[in-house]
Amino acid sequence: MTNTRKKSHPVIFSLMLGILLTLLISIASAAATIMELSDNGILVAQAGAFLVMAVIVTVYMTRGSRSLAQFGFKPLGGASSKDALYYIPLLIIALVQPVIGGLNVKLTTAEVLFYLVFTLLVGFTEESVFRGIIRDKLKFKGSVFYIVFSSIFFGILHMSNALNGNDLAHVLMQVINALLLGCILALLIETTGNIIPLIAFHFVYDALAFMTKENPDKELLAVVILNLLYLVYGIYLVYNLRRRKKLNAAPGNGIHAT
Repeated sequence: MTNTRKKSHPVIFSLMLGILLTLLISIASAAATIMELSDNGILVAQAGAFLVMAVIVTVYMTRGSRSLAQFGFKPLGGASSKDALYYIPLLIIALVQPVIGGLNVKLTTAEVLFYLVFTLLVGFTEESVFRGIIRDKLKFKGSVFYIVFSSIFFGILHMSNALNGNDLAHVLMQVINALLLGCILALLIETTGNIIPLIAFHFVYDALAFMTKENPDKELLAVVILNLLYLVYGIYLVYNLRRRKKLNAAPGNGIHAT
């Protein structure tokens, strides 16, 4: 088993998968920019890239003897009510940007529908890659390695999204935001083992962000608040995971911590 894992180079595979996603989006964005498309035109091109990647990861996850359950796609009905409590902080996190910045009521129905489709593609694709396939590939290395690796990788790959003519401080805050969010989601998938709520959160979080009024001053405030929330919630999740492992490791103790 271990030799097979080593020969398949899971870490390199994980790196290449994340790079492929970023490369597809970058190529789509570059092509749209060369064609001098509008901001929404660039998003349409990126949506095409995410759609291609969504097909790739879906084929991979369902190919051969693999099943979606292997990558965390499990029925929500099987989750306990205590597991559901883990997602309440995610709802608060998703509401931070629209509450601080306010919703953009000038958006047309067509724009809202497009943003919903686009962010659903983003949520499914990124979660399937980072919390689904990469987690499955790296599970033999343990949860700590996976959480650290995927969090840093998620943050680095989102750096390009922050480099849109912004100052260094703004870029750093955005990258830290992505890294901490990636850490929270990695901790949650290790805690609950279900990727579907994470896809739903990612979708809602991005959709509300697109529908929030553009305000650079308030945006920085929102990022600072989000980072603080991530830190507090992350500390709790780390504590809970450590406590659960200690209880499970105790002789004759089959109780699961909540």
